[in-house]
Amino acid sequence: MHTARFLPATLYQRYIPPGQTRSNTRRTVIVDLGTDGTGRRMKTDCCPYQRVDIELDEICERASKLLDDRSVHPFALASWLHVVLAGCHPFNDGNGRVCRLVASIPLIRAGYPMISVPLEHRDAYFRAIKKAHSGSHDALVESFVHGMLETLDKIQNI
Repeated sequence: MHTARFLPATLYQRYIPPGQTRSNTRRTVIVDLGTDGTGRRMKTDCCPYQRVDIELDEICERASKLLDDRSVHPFALASWLHVVLAGCHPFNDGNGRVCRLVASIPLIRAGYPMISVPLEHRDAYFRAIKKAHSGSHDALVESFVHGMLETLDKIQNI
């Protein structure tokens, strides 16, 4: 990830090791959600960097309980995990990859493949995330399923 690199500072080099959260790097993040249909850009603030580690602990604690709850559908939990981690935006770089990896855990535990987003479906995936942030997770779950099926199809054709 790009956060594991030397960054030029005024008179010295600063190394940011991978895995450092924004609580350590003290970076504020505002995510561009695209346009609202009238041409205006929609942006959302992510978790303030001072709260990232606290929020991550809360997400992990709740996710652990939900993973043990057999009444929670794995796709519902995957979508929730993806949305809350994306909203927290814990790292300077690689948040999407981390979200998809962590959100894949309940799916893998239930026997499904990992979340896969083919490049040609990236825009639809981002629109689905935007809808999920508004409370409608159907499009995000559909995006997960569609990506899985397409990836499995590509694997079978190898």
